[in-house]
Parts: sequence; structure tokens; C-alpha cells
Amino acid sequence: MRIAGRLALQTPSGIGAVPGDGSRLKSDILSFHGCDIVVSGISESSFEAKLNIPLEMGALVRLRLPGAGAMLAKVASCQNGLLKADFVNPVSTARLGKTLGMSRLAPQPAFA
Repeated sequence: MRIAGRLALQTPSGIGAVPGDGSRLKSDILSFHGCDIVVSGISESSFEAKLNIPLEMGALVRLRLPGAGAMLAKVASCQNGLLKADFVNPVSTARLGKTLGMSRLAPQPAFA
């Protein structure tokens, strides 16, 4: 599964040491709208995504997915280009089902 979304850093001190400090990705992740990201795995409690900048463990991030809106998460790990984060509040299956590409999770209407 791959889902396109946006990721923004809620805690500016959450960026680890990065060579080439003035990179566009770094400035994008610090902006309100954040940077583009591809989510490779998601559940009610956490998500995984590719990210080229190291984030500090415990930093707060805001993940925005089309249809599901914005969700706050805490960075569990960010190594070798893979970000793993746990949602601050669990995300319901119904909310995840509103995301494009996740329709199999959405409740299906009953037909009489």
C-alpha cells in the first residue's frame, strides 16, 4: 500500500543533524503545509513512511491524508529513510477508510 500525504513537524527542535542544513525538504517540513510524503503502512495506532531527513525520537508530527484530515503522531524512530510514528490518539477504522486507496476499511452500505 502507498498513500500520498503531507507531513509537517509540530516541534521545530525535532529535526536531527542534517548535512546541507538549508535543504528545501527541511524548510518544507517546518512550514504549516509540510512536505509531500508516501505512507507505506498505516494502522489505527501508527504509520510508516519514507522520509529523507532524520527526526528526533519523540518529536510531534502532523500527518495529513486526503479524506481523513490531519492526525498528530509522535516519532518512534527515523532511520535509514524510514519514519515510524505512533498516533497521539488512535485513529478509527472509519476515518482511515475515508482516505483514498483505503476504501476497503470504510463501512459498506447494506443492501436489502
